[in-house]
Amino acid sequence: MSLAEIINNGLRLKGNKTRYWLANVTGVSIAALYDVTNGKRNRLTLPAMVKVSIALDLDLNELKKIDWDV
Repeated sequence: MSLAEIINNGLRLKGNKTRYWLANVTGVSIAALYDVTNGKRNRLTLPAMVKVSIALDLDLNELKKIDWDV
């Protein structure tokens, strides 16, 4: 599973929230979120990943399932 899939699924499960909403809630730049969800980038910093996980109500253990080599 890729980081993009986790974020996109989390946004959908959160009630079809947008990347703009996620950027406002987490403080992660909208550009970084768009790059990740569009496949141009496959990583965020650890603090950004924790903020995203908390905002999307994800278990931090889900981060272990990410295929970081994509």
